[in-house]
Amino acid sequence: MQHNGGDLENMTAKLLEKHITDTIREWQVKIGYEGGTMKLYYPAESLRRSLSLDETEDLDAALAAFCKEVQPRLGTLAISAVKDRYCMEIPEEGCSYIERKIPVPELLQNLLQVITTPGNTMEQVRNCFSSYAEKMHTTVEENASEEHEMGHVFSFSDPSVDEYCYCVEENEFGLTYHRFSREDYEAL
Repeated sequence: MQHNGGDLENMTAKLLEKHITDTIREWQVKIGYEGGTMKLYYPAESLRRSLSLDETEDLDAALAAFCKEVQPRLGTLAISAVKDRYCMEIPEEGCSYIERKIPVPELLQNLLQVITTPGNTMEQVRNCFSSYAEKMHTTVEENASEEHEMGHVFSFSDPSVDEYCYCVEENEFGLTYHRFSREDYEAL
């Protein structure tokens, strides 16, 4: 595959940009945002999947092209790597852009309300996903993830409704969750 600015490159750049903006927006809602930069860490294989690269293609060159593509919106990203782990630092201007321009998804807002309410259980989480699925005219899939020890995994039959897998755990401290792209979850 050539990375010469064609439609496929722009489409794959959009996938990584969406993951970055979704993740930062999620953090802003979860922990608040008062300015500053944010750092995201990615395994090289996750970045390769997000950019539709195979093992023979130059990840660093693809990331340089990606940074150029998103610079008008996210500012100048700082990327560093240690072995196969990449750090993407999104500058304050990019984080501020995300806070101003990216709406908080309804599902995320509802899920965080359920997760952070003391005493809630997996049943309320299940109801949150089911209610949203019904509203969006799709179905929710729930699986117990015993092999990865990720608790209950929720996703939607129609990925255009929400493309993530939500791994929710319940223990003596309450409810916690982790969100993965479907591709990254399947690669676990």
